[in-house]
Amino acid sequence: MSSEVDVDEAIEDIIADRLRVDRSAFDDETPFTGETINADSLDIVEAAEAVDMNLGVHVPDAELEAIETVGDLKSFVRSELG
Repeated sequence: MSSEVDVDEAIEDIIADRLRVDRSAFDDETPFTGETINADSLDIVEAAEAVDMNLGVHVPDAELEAIETVGDLKSFVRSELG
C-alpha cells in the first residue's frame, strides 16, 4: 500500500464486501456492532482475515476484541504497516 488513503479505501472495501454494508453507510466513527454494520463476532473475524489476506496485516484476537469502530481498525492496520 502506498498511502494512508489506499489503506483506508482497502479497509472500507473489505468491510463493505465482507459485512455486506454500502460504503456510504459507514464512516470511521461507525461501530462494528451498532445498527449500521451490525456485525457479529464471526463477521468481525472474517473481516480481520480479509485484512490479513489483502493487506498482509494479522490482527491478533486480543487486538480484535479492542477494535470497536471502523476507525479503530484503520488505525491498527496503519500502525502495523508503519
